[in-house]
Amino acid sequence: MKNIFSILAFAIFGAMLGGCSQSKVIPQEGIFVVWKSPAMKYADQGFLYHEKGRLRLEVYASGQPALKLTVTPGQVCSGALCMRAKAFNRRYLSADYPEDTLQRILAGEPIFSGEGRSESQAGFTQKIEKRGDYAIDYSVLNGSIVFRDTINHIVIKIQKESL
Repeated sequence: MKNIFSILAFAIFGAMLGGCSQSKVIPQEGIFVVWKSPAMKYADQGFLYHEKGRLRLEVYASGQPALKLTVTPGQVCSGALCMRAKAFNRRYLSADYPEDTLQRILAGEPIFSGEGRSESQAGFTQKIEKRGDYAIDYSVLNGSIVFRDTINHIVIKIQKESL
């Protein structure tokens, strides 16, 4: 009986210590974000978290969270409100964009299947145009991401903070 009590006490103590262990560290980047569109306007410091299968963008104004977006394949969430990526594009960007556009911009990856892509030592640029629907200049150069659509009046700039 004393043996069972010792094992049970050890198991409980081990579980308590396991609860105090550090959780998995989520890679993050300090960033400065400018987001201007007809539906959203933000320009401030924030963080971009790279988690398994998703990206989380947090922008702060006066030390308080002003924008929190979690982007996964096919879905964008703002707090508890989630919507399909296509619906997010239609409401906040452009219905003509592919569903993965925001996720690829935040990750600094080519958009529109790499259409109009030019490589350089510093990164890449893309010029993508569909007459009347969008005119996009997109660049990922030296830790800076700039997405500009002159037809839809959208600018998303992400400048990674250097350490």
